[in-house]
Amino acid sequence: MRAFIDSNLWAYRLDQRNPGKSERIRHWLAQVCADHEVVTTDTTLVLDAHLLSTREQLSWLDALIAEAAIRSRCDVLFSEDFNHGGRIGALRLINPLVDR
Repeated sequence: MRAFIDSNLWAYRLDQRNPGKSERIRHWLAQVCADHEVVTTDTTLVLDAHLLSTREQLSWLDALIAEAAIRSRCDVLFSEDFNHGGRIGALRLINPLVDR
């Protein structure tokens, strides 16, 4: 399974304003991240993200994240900024901070 992890989740592991959230995301990241791939940005990614934002009614920044995940052929996008359990095409949207 290929997955994309929103940069907010990486930042939360360092944010000590909410130690419980920081610790929870730190453990979660340790479990799911053996390694990761960096996706580069190019003009077509930016333009396609604009179209995706309009079509899916997303903020442009969320659409940029989703478009990068789609282009990377990810199955799952882990983020707290999307509708947990939703989909954008074949891409599943999972909020790892939601209790199951």
